[in-house]
Amino acid sequence: MEFLRTAKWEAGGIIDHGFGTRGSGGKKVLKKDWWGGSLNERGGILPLVSIRQVHGDRVVVFDGKLEEVPELWNQDGDALITRVPGFALSVFTADCLPILLFDPTQRVVGIVHAGWRGTSKRVLQNAIGKMKKAFNCRGEDIQAAMGPSIGPCCLEIDDPVKEAFNEGGFPWESISSPRQKGKWTLDLYKANAYLLEIEGVLRVNVQRLEYCTRCRRDIFYSYRGERETQGRQLNFIALWKADQPSEPG
Repeated sequence: MEFLRTAKWEAGGIIDHGFGTRGSGGKKVLKKDWWGGSLNERGGILPLVSIRQVHGDRVVVFDGKLEEVPELWNQDGDALITRVPGFALSVFTADCLPILLFDPTQRVVGIVHAGWRGTSKRVLQNAIGKMKKAFNCRGEDIQAAMGPSIGPCCLEIDDPVKEAFNEGGFPWESISSPRQKGKWTLDLYKANAYLLEIEGVLRVNVQRLEYCTRCRRDIFYSYRGERETQGRQLNFIALWKADQPSEPG
């Protein structure tokens, strides 16, 4: 399957991860097509664990019970965390920002679905806070990878969105640029980088794949660019089990 991966995590061998493209699912371009499925990546079978994304701030902790996975797909949430190996935590995106989290010290992984609504509600900050509380993670140990999303070149927003970010306490001038009257462009990367900094994540531990999903519709599905298609990218992160391969097969 055609997933984009970060060089730093590729070399580590502890986790597998991927940011989806149009080619990463074949005909499986909708979330419902992946329901209850699994990934066969690098010779290892990884059951897919996901949630019902609602553009909110709820974080779900997965405790590794396989029989509970189907239930999770029906649970509202926009972030997942676990320390259980052998499962692929996943979110589906088509302009929203997928963010992967990894603490190599505590062996914890997480995944976040951050559109403008979830970002304004600080879902990423909630996910990191939950990692700290549930698994004793520290901000300076956490690594983050931000995947392809709609860029500030294409994400034009209006007053209600601006108000949501102001109410959320974001530095508006640092994450936006003015356009015509009552319109701005919003940078989801900068907004979430601000949340990472608040939680003590070091800049050296933050990776970013700089693609705009709307500009690069040859590679990615884009809700704003092609609403009628409604394809979705599958994004995932997983801890390897001791008996699973960690190198490409």
